[in-house]
Amino acid sequence: MLVICEDCAKKYDIDATKIKGDKAQFACKECGHIIVVEKPEPQPEPAPEITEKVNEDISPVGAAAPAARATGKGTPISMYIFLTMLTGFVLICAAVAYLYLNFIPGIINHQIELRTNAVSTAFTGGVKKPLILRNYLQVNKTAKSISKIPGVAYTAVVNPKGIVIAGYFNKLNAFDSQFVQMFKKSGFPHDILAQNTLVGDAKSKNARLTIGDQAIVDQVSQIGETGSTTHVGVFVSEVDDAIRNALMSPLTLAVLAGLLFICLMMIIILSRLIGKPMRELTDVANRISFGQLDLEIHSKGPREMRELAVAFDRMRISIKSALDRLRK
Repeated sequence: MLVICEDCAKKYDIDATKIKGDKAQFACKECGHIIVVEKPEPQPEPAPEITEKVNEDISPVGAAAPAARATGKGTPISMYIFLTMLTGFVLICAAVAYLYLNFIPGIINHQIELRTNAVSTAFTGGVKKPLILRNYLQVNKTAKSISKIPGVAYTAVVNPKGIVIAGYFNKLNAFDSQFVQMFKKSGFPHDILAQNTLVGDAKSKNARLTIGDQAIVDQVSQIGETGSTTHVGVFVSEVDDAIRNALMSPLTLAVLAGLLFICLMMIIILSRLIGKPMRELTDVANRISFGQLDLEIHSKGPREMRELAVAFDRMRISIKSALDRLRK
């Protein structure tokens, strides 16, 4: 049975035996025009100028249109939203890592210098008067008490002749075993203090040393006019660990987890606000293409989706009016 589209003159070969009922309809593949076919009386072989078969697209008039087939093979919009959120989260983490690598070391060094300077100032002021009075017992007591301050590696007082008259280590077990054995055998090692000495008219000087596998910031300070000097060593690792622990504290991890949770919630919300109305509108459009022109199109979702739904509804009304005029 030969059927010709009234709009574009496309020809179709219809197998009349597959038409259920007296009439059937299908959408033209070229222009989308709805073609209504009446089941004819038994006919001889179809005309030779047949061009294409669309038997599978025929559905009886008035019957429910077949379910729309999912033909899209692209990426769903929820995946685009997820990738956008993931990209933003990665960029934030990268920015934090960049700031951490470029600014945190400077902050750590500054904090170590401030702590070393504060301890050294207190130590120098505490031993100045006992040194003038030659009260070496008090000098040792002060050196020992200052060495117990958290983060302090050692304290020492060196007289003008270069002799260590007071020297104490804090947390001796933090150093390697070889250094500990040397300290117990020979006392406070003078050679480590010789690595940081005052030059010219300088009143104090900082130097970073490695002592017993520990990184130490050593500050040497002049004790007034006595000619003696004080040395204060501060553990770099303890200050470093304190700042890093603050940055990686449970609060920081909770904030990152909260940001990740917010991103996931935004993905779900945006997927429902955009993805669901789009799927519903696509289903309605597929049903309209099969001739169900009495469907109501409800506008949902964001403004753009509502405007698209209204446009589809106007298109549905226009198609229905055109078909009604053609049938009359």
